Amino acid sequence: MDILWTGTPMVTMPLETLASRVASSQLCALGCPELVAESREDYINIAVRLGADVEYLNQIRAKVWRARTTSTLFDVKQYCTDIEDLFYKIWRRHEDGKAPDHITN
Repeated sequence: MDILWTGTPMVTMPLETLASRVASSQLCALGCPELVAESREDYINIAVRLGADVEYLNQIRAKVWRARTTSTLFDVKQYCTDIEDLFYKIWRRHEDGKAPDHITN
């Protein structure tokens, strides 16, 4: 996430690793799904385009830079509120004697 805060684009492809899936989620939350590859060939194409097409690279850099202040990805206050709500839901399930389950906002 630090790399995105600097306005530097990154390319990822969600696979088995947690890191690749987190990076994909971060890019989508930032509004940059075009940097999430769907295949190895797609990954290469995105990376090559960023390296070869300076105008495209500058557009993506500007998009990532602007998104830092508009995306919920870097809204720490909202993140804390959301995670508190999720913890509350977890605790309520426990108090109600329910089994653990997937939770969402």
